[in-house]
Formats: sequence, C-alpha cells, structure tokens
Amino acid sequence: MRYPTEKLRPILEVTYGCMVYQEQVMQIVRDLAGYSYGRSDLVRRAMAKKKHKVMEQERECFVHGQVDENGKVIIPGCVRNGVPEDVANGIYDEMISFASYAFNKSHAAAYGVVTMQTAWLKRHHPVSFMAAMMNSVLGNPGKIAGYIQYCRSHGIRVAPPDVNRSGWKFTVKVDEDGSQYIIFGLGAVKNVGENAVEAIIRERNINPYKDIFDFCGRVDTQQVNKRVVESLISCGAFDFTGARRTQMMAVYETELDGNINRRKTNVLGQVSLFDMAFGDEMLQTAAPSVLPNLPDYEPMVRLAMEKAYTGVYITGHPLEGVRSVLDKLKFSTKDLAGLEENPDLAVELDGQMVDMGGILVESKGKATKKGAFMGFCTLEDLTGQIECLVFPKVYERCQSQLNTDALVVLTGKLSIREEEAPKLLVERVTPLEDWESQAPLRRELERAQRGFARKPQPQKTDAQLAKESPKKLYLKLSRPQMDDAMALLNTSRGNTPVYLHIPEEKMTFLAPKTGWCEPDADLLQKLVTVFGEANVKLVETAFG
Repeated sequence: MRYPTEKLRPILEVTYGCMVYQEQVMQIVRDLAGYSYGRSDLVRRAMAKKKHKVMEQERECFVHGQVDENGKVIIPGCVRNGVPEDVANGIYDEMISFASYAFNKSHAAAYGVVTMQTAWLKRHHPVSFMAAMMNSVLGNPGKIAGYIQYCRSHGIRVAPPDVNRSGWKFTVKVDEDGSQYIIFGLGAVKNVGENAVEAIIRERNINPYKDIFDFCGRVDTQQVNKRVVESLISCGAFDFTGARRTQMMAVYETELDGNINRRKTNVLGQVSLFDMAFGDEMLQTAAPSVLPNLPDYEPMVRLAMEKAYTGVYITGHPLEGVRSVLDKLKFSTKDLAGLEENPDLAVELDGQMVDMGGILVESKGKATKKGAFMGFCTLEDLTGQIECLVFPKVYERCQSQLNTDALVVLTGKLSIREEEAPKLLVERVTPLEDWESQAPLRRELERAQRGFARKPQPQKTDAQLAKESPKKLYLKLSRPQMDDAMALLNTSRGNTPVYLHIPEEKMTFLAPKTGWCEPDADLLQKLVTVFGEANVKLVETAFG
C-alpha cells in the first residue's frame, strides 16, 4: 500500500489506507500538522455536523500552520513538519470529502452490526421486515406509500384494512397456500384512534363481524363514532362483506343511531313491562336490514377515498391504466434510487433535463419575498415521489395545469444537492393524455432551441393581461391573511386581475390568474366583511 507520506502509514494501515473513522482524522491533524487535542476535536465536530465551510477555513492552518502577532508558532502546520504543500492539500481534500459520511469508531462499529442484522432480516424475512418498516413510520403517509410501492415491486402483497383481521399496526398474515402478506393497520387510517381499534378488536374476538349492520349494531359507540365508521368504509375495511361502499355509506348512520338509542334505553335493571311482554316477539318479527340498490363508486373515486383516509392508494393506483405511456418515458423516480451510495451518479444526473410522468399528489402556490408566485408540487409515479419546484415565470404560464390529482408529464432539470432529497425544477407541464400526441411539437421546440427553426411567439403574460384590463381589484392585507383572500376569490372566479398589497412589507404584487375574480356585489361584500371597507378597492389605479 502506497501513502502520500509515510506519516500516514501508522494511522491508516489498519483500514488499508482509507480514512474510515473520525479518530483517524484527529490523529492526522495532530501528527502531521501539530494540532493540540482540543483543536483536533474542533475539526472532528465540524466534520460531525458536516460544516464544510468551517473545514475549508481550517485548510490554511493545516497546511501552513498558525503564528501569533509576535511571530511565535502556535501550530506548526504540515509544511513545517516536512510534508510537501501539494501533498498536504491533497490529504486535506480527502478529509473534506470524508466529512460527508464520517463516523467515530464506536458508532461505525455499532452501525456495522445493525447493518448486517437488518440486511439478514430483509433477506430471510422480507415480509416481516417491511411490515416493521411501515410500523416505524406509522404517522407518515408519504413514507408508507413508498414502502408499499417497494412491496408491490418485490412481490409482497399489501392487503387493505379489514375490521375482522387488522390490528392497530401493520401485521403479517398467512394465506391458505402458506404465503405471507401484510395487512394494513387500522392505526394508519385517518380519524381512527387507538381506543376505537381496541373496541373493534374486543368485540370481534367474541364473534367476527358479518356485515356493516352487524358491526354498527354491536360496536361500542362511545369509542367508535360515525366519523370512524365513515373512514373505515372509505378505505375498504368492510369490502370483505361484498357490499358496495355506496350502499354502506347510505345505511351506517341510521344503524349507529339505533345502536346508540338501544344503549341509552337498555341501562342495567331498566326493562319496561312492554319489553317484557313483547320484546322477544318483536325481535322475531323485526324486518332484516337491507342494503339499498346503489351503483358503486367509480374506480378513480374509490382510489381517491382510500388516499384521503390513509394517505396511500391501497387497492390499486390511478396510474395503472397509463402504465404503457409511463413506460415510454426515459426517466422515473426509480432512476434516483441509491444516489447516497453512488455520488458519481448524483454528479451525472444533477442539471440533467428529464421528462417525468405521474400524478400530482400535492400542488400549491406560494408568494415569494419579491411578490411573485411560485409552485411547490409532489409528483408520484409507480415507483416513488419527487418534490418539484415551479419558479414564477413558469408558474404564471402553467398554473392552470398544476392541479392536485392531475396526470401530467413534467419536463425540467434535476437538482441534486448534498443532504437534500432530489428535486425537479419544472420548465414545462404537459397533460399525460396529450404527451404522445405532442411528440412532433416537442421535437420542433427542441429544434427551435438549437436554432434550426423559428421559435413560436410567446403568449401574453399575466402581467401584460392585467395591465390591459379595464378594471382591477386591490386588497390591502397582511401576509397571514393571504390564504383567506385566495379562498374568497376562488368563490367567484373571473378575468379581473387582483393585486395584493402588504403594507408591512411595502409590497404590492399580482395574484396568480387562478385568483382573478368576477367582482360582483356579493364577493365585494364578503371581502369588505373580512378585510374592512378601506382595504378593498375596485379601481383602475393602485393604492396611493
């Protein structure tokens, strides 16, 4: 093994010439540059917190040392200790790179043990391992969705919630053929608390639930209220009964009300003479509960309900029907996997222009400090999610296409930064259904960008359209009031531009076009009620 300087041999020989532990770096700066123990620990702390700026500032001291105002040497530095300057700089460059993933020796050993243990569990018990992983992020739907996608891509079945089989957490079950699968935990369903789950399990341990009527008639209504039952129906926890979700939605409230009334009247020791005389006969002649004949929800509506109450699509995915189109795209979130372990790939992908297709699971606009609006979106495909940033000029042009649950192809540049999740800087938005048909247009635009054809004339911007508008609406408000203002404006959309003025920041800016309105008397009255008459002006000039 060759070393840049023999001074490194006793320090790095145990790890075959590679820097592995923070203690090794501390010893390098002491033995090569003459640092004290205290000063070397400052370098270690800078590495531990990944403070590359501090590390870079320390370079001069490491290479050339440090002297006080009287010329007395405080730290000799590598050059004074006989290490050539270029060699010292090379060693320091390696230490700075090492700072990105440095551990101290005890931590590295512990993580090594944990890594081997988890790798063994994942290899030999993959179903139980993935169930445990999902339980570790029970309150994070985004991460659960990612793990479910991983399970599906690796042949691990994830079953929907089931009031007869699910527990509080994700659990492993065994099929009739002996194969294992994961069943969704009721604790991951919105509005379903731990007390409600305990009540459901306690009652089903006596007898499994037969249908929605049996469930609503037996369950403890003090723990399981209407909101809980609605959430369970919506996410598919009663699908095992064979009833349609629309049918169960139509009857559950009445059945729960009947249960509540019976519990009120059947207080211990309070049985009326009427009940004693006719109770058994009435029970025998009571008409059985019947489900109304209603058509089921559309598949996309069912999936949307699952997503609303669990944060994930369980029984399918809205993109399954367009898989053939997505397969034609050259890039997906799957191509971003493993970037932390492959820095060369991260460097290669950073700044690369890509087309990524999927569904917008989240999309919102936000005002910048300069008064413009930009978009923040999350795009989900069949393998994962990526955060997308839409800067003001692009957002102004594409905001009408950036709606939650929209199927789109986003074209933009990848931004891959250290210690950050990859992001897509969006430059163009295309509806997924139009992506194939617009292939000739995309090629023409690419030719135009290379100078082979004339670029198409750009459309007028929102600012130009607002300037030409015969009337404008001005609102004076504070930044926290902006969401209220946009909500009111969306109740009466139109073509009148809206300007938002924030006196505290001395800023006036144009609202996105989705916030333009039709300023009729009803809308103006609502705005005046919320913001005050002096702060709502329908005029042709700005605030004076």
